[in-house]
Amino acid sequence: RYAFTVIANIAVYGVAWLLFYFQAGQTGDPTQTESLGRQDIPIFRNLALIVIGLGSVFSLLFHIGTKEKGRPLPAASCPADERQPLITRSQDAGGCSLLQWKHWLLEPAFYQVAGLYMCTRLIVNLSQTYISMYLTNSLLLPKNYIATIPLVMYVSGFMSSLIMKPVNKWIGRNMTYFVGLLLILAFACWVLLDHKMGKSVYGAAVLLGAGSATILVTSLSMTADLIGRNTQSGAFVYGAMSFTDKVANGISVMIIQALHPCHTQVCCPACVWFYHSVMVIVTGGVAIVATFCLCSILIWPIGIRVRQPAVSGLLGASSSLREDIEDDRSVN
Repeated sequence: RYAFTVIANIAVYGVAWLLFYFQAGQTGDPTQTESLGRQDIPIFRNLALIVIGLGSVFSLLFHIGTKEKGRPLPAASCPADERQPLITRSQDAGGCSLLQWKHWLLEPAFYQVAGLYMCTRLIVNLSQTYISMYLTNSLLLPKNYIATIPLVMYVSGFMSSLIMKPVNKWIGRNMTYFVGLLLILAFACWVLLDHKMGKSVYGAAVLLGAGSATILVTSLSMTADLIGRNTQSGAFVYGAMSFTDKVANGISVMIIQALHPCHTQVCCPACVWFYHSVMVIVTGGVAIVATFCLCSILIWPIGIRVRQPAVSGLLGASSSLREDIEDDRSVN
């Protein structure tokens, strides 16, 4: 799933780079090819139309080419045997407790993983949001960099995701996440120390792309580890994680925009340092917070700590009741 998400993003930025490339070949004015302006409106319009067209085509192919299996016959149509047990082996095995959605709110590991996932999404989403402004307003690079740099980030992220499984088996999930944080911190230090990056920004983009993919995939794996066999309430866990990161990202963007030094659409020289600071904080600053969340998981590993009592009734019958049922069946 993540691999095809990355492929889709690579396709978008690849098309954007081609559009900028063709524009540079048709226009002889360097001022129109170096900076963004009203002359680029047709490029972004064409990019949107191409993306919508590709998405529509593949959606149509999916609906045409995917065959659904027929629905099974209802249980009422099958003759029931009077000797058929009311409780199957899969239902009465062990009287295990069902972890409902409200029980997750009592689990410390739920908040540990939520904090780590929130930090992960803040790093990934905010860096992708402000990388374009950082390239054009802080580094004053040509506008084609807003297509090529994200393209390099996604390619490096895709390559790192291919080796994620063996690395997880070798050093474990926690250390894999820590390696991703080291890559993010290396990117933040590079941005902090090098104020006038030229083509070396491609190297920094490789670090950011590989680190972002590593921590994102690993945090999703940690969420799956948290759910474990409690799949009946797994949707609540994933929904809560997604809700947390959406709220955190929205609040962060509002705070960043409120601190913006320019109150007009035209940027001033203060934007140079503003977006430079934003990139350092949303990567390095949030990575430090994520490190503390990871340390809490190292001290208190992910697991269900608050045990709920077994559900009584047909699905959670006691052992004595099950033995009585078995005795009655043997007598009959």
